[in-house]
Amino acid sequence: MVVVAGIDVSKATLDLSISEGPVLSFENSATGIRRLLKHMDRAGVTKAVCESTGGYERLVVGKLRETAFSVQVAHPLRVRAFARACGYEAKTDPLDAQVLSRYGVVFSESDAAQSDVDPDREELRQLLSRRRQLVEQRVRERNRLDKGVSASVGKSISRNIRWLDREIERLEEEYKELLKHNASLSETAELYQTVPGVGQLTAATLIAYLPELGRWDGKALTSLAGLAPWSRDSGQKRGNRSIRGGRGMVRRALYICAWAVLRTDGDLRDFYQRLRGRGKPGKVAVIAVARKLLMQLNAVARRGTAWVKQHASNRVPLHAAQA
Repeated sequence: MVVVAGIDVSKATLDLSISEGPVLSFENSATGIRRLLKHMDRAGVTKAVCESTGGYERLVVGKLRETAFSVQVAHPLRVRAFARACGYEAKTDPLDAQVLSRYGVVFSESDAAQSDVDPDREELRQLLSRRRQLVEQRVRERNRLDKGVSASVGKSISRNIRWLDREIERLEEEYKELLKHNASLSETAELYQTVPGVGQLTAATLIAYLPELGRWDGKALTSLAGLAPWSRDSGQKRGNRSIRGGRGMVRRALYICAWAVLRTDGDLRDFYQRLRGRGKPGKVAVIAVARKLLMQLNAVARRGTAWVKQHASNRVPLHAAQA
């Protein structure tokens, strides 16, 4: 029998509810987590569910994955929508813990399965996340230089940009060293880079944020990567399909790759131009190319062999990639 524990995570505390029962509070610290795990073990818990909180959940999730407990990290928006569907309009930490417990029962099979997380993959994810933060900060600083700032302020901004440049370079060296010294991750990165348009940064992003590559089917992966076109139909109305959700880091990486590959790969460039000739907007056609890249990467990961260019007879039909 599955016994589900809902854990609402905050910076200081962990609120625990087992089978929607009374809520107990523990410190979000190594000591508090040990007490929480002992309580869960005594209660016969088999699965724990918490929300992604931007980092506060990392310690408890890491400790849970070292035990026999199954762990599910749910998307906060889905949990909130589920709570409203169950009639819970109020939002408190104890109530959230009980909702998470029920959510884990209802979506025990259909929610995204948690992949095995090794320390190097988690470190890679954090390095890439930090790099993205600094790149975004550098863009904001460069934009400030265009706002007619005074000379002294301009010098301050320029100094900060130079520091950001150095720090970004340092992070890039660190994630490359991490890949080099982990044989499995290094081999996977090299495999992904055999696909046209995929560079080292994209390969590292896929390793860190899409470990399901090679194990999931195409439709599930496109949804997970945020590249699936969702319908907006009602009655006789047929709305425009659009992409949303998924893992933003993966979507951004594949979108940039799609633009790059259009300058180098004749087949994908022809595919893009056929879509444009059918009246598809440029951005929609690029997303279709990104989906094809994802399918190529999935095939490479599944086979464990380098990418081989497809014959014309094996190309994906045009209608299958329309958005």
